[in-house]
Amino acid sequence: MAGVKFPKVAQLRTPQMLEERLSELGWKIPIDPAVLSAEEATPLAAPGKFGRFEAGNRWCIHPMEGWDGLADGNPSELTLRRWQHFGAGGAKLIWGGEAAAVRADGRANPRQLQATGAHEAGLRSLYDALLSAHQAQHGSSEDLVVGLQLTHSGRFSRPRVHERLEPRIAYHHPVLDAKFGIDAQDQSVVWTDDELWSLIED
Repeated sequence: MAGVKFPKVAQLRTPQMLEERLSELGWKIPIDPAVLSAEEATPLAAPGKFGRFEAGNRWCIHPMEGWDGLADGNPSELTLRRWQHFGAGGAKLIWGGEAAAVRADGRANPRQLQATGAHEAGLRSLYDALLSAHQAQHGSSEDLVVGLQLTHSGRFSRPRVHERLEPRIAYHHPVLDAKFGIDAQDQSVVWTDDELWSLIED
């Protein structure tokens, strides 16, 4: 393949240029000639059903593992500001907008939020900020679907110091143990069945 030049995607600046490139490759992918506005009934502006929930449009905020919470697992001003931006932005599906650890030892970083009874007020403040910002910007928050992703990072937990793993694992895996420096003989990092049931309850 030496000498073959591949155009950068950023160079395909119009739908026509993209169609020409796809044609050169022999691919048939339908492309709209222009971006539709909400008034033109773009599919992204249409309501979307998710089980028993219906969001007012199909724009979505996916869960993110925040690095801006407080050391105690509560949201900081930066976290609050991010959730206000989620609300003002117009997406109607906040599909777990934050990845929150259900236990302190399961945090993926020392600034990740926690979702425990002790953190209820902090999580409520994020939810209220999102609703208020959405209401102010878009007139109503009735068609929002808002969730929270609950996590435990297991093998990849770094609850106290970002540079040091403090893993909890269901079993020793020879490749992953070697890759992440877990002593294959250390049974203290392996969950017992009772501990796993306790984690599920959390």
